[in-house]
Amino acid sequence: MTEFIKELRIERWVSQQELADLLGVTRQTYSKLENWKIDPTLWQAVKISEFFGVDVARFLPWDTQTTAPKEIDWEKYKQIIKNFIKYGSDDDWKITKTKLAKLCYLLDFAWYYYNLESITWLEYRRIQQWPVPDAYFSTIEELQEEESVMINQKGKAYMIENIENPQRDKLSDDEMNLLQKIAKKWKNKNTQEIIDFTHQQLPRMICGDKEIIPYDLITQEESDNVY
Repeated sequence: MTEFIKELRIERWVSQQELADLLGVTRQTYSKLENWKIDPTLWQAVKISEFFGVDVARFLPWDTQTTAPKEIDWEKYKQIIKNFIKYGSDDDWKITKTKLAKLCYLLDFAWYYYNLESITWLEYRRIQQWPVPDAYFSTIEELQEEESVMINQKGKAYMIENIENPQRDKLSDDEMNLLQKIAKKWKNKNTQEIIDFTHQQLPRMICGDKEIIPYDLITQEESDNVY
């Protein structure tokens, strides 16, 4: 439990700020964790257990349980992709493959920030250019094979456009509203700008190369930096 963290910290002469830095949170947030006001996330518990060399179970709430993998709605994911092409593309109705992936990531993690659940439950991996689920690439290929989207190369960039108007029946009104807000914010920004933005977010900064990025890391982000 969380009181055990405080005991270890004091015993080993570790400051609150040191542990806050380890977890990538403010000292105030860490203080809430240490004083029972919030429970540590699984990722935070793992980091603390590694730091002190103690079994991770000692830092978890008693009611923490392992949950089964979420079932992924692939048609919903395709609708997210296609609606971001519609609302986030340039005036020529095209969008780069990289920017499109970033928008999908921002939607998933922003939704988690506000609702503590993902829209897709896909696993996002930290790679050189972007946090991206492995399934993104195969899904884009499927959409191309289904003749739902068209892909053309322009220099080093791959430009994607819709062939048909996308459906949205898999998305709730609230999900669609957030999607459109994100698309509107980034519509006139170039790909490098959205790359720089996501690279400065806590989820990508904290995780190591090729690691799966835990959704709950986004809850430690400042509200202005969620999307």
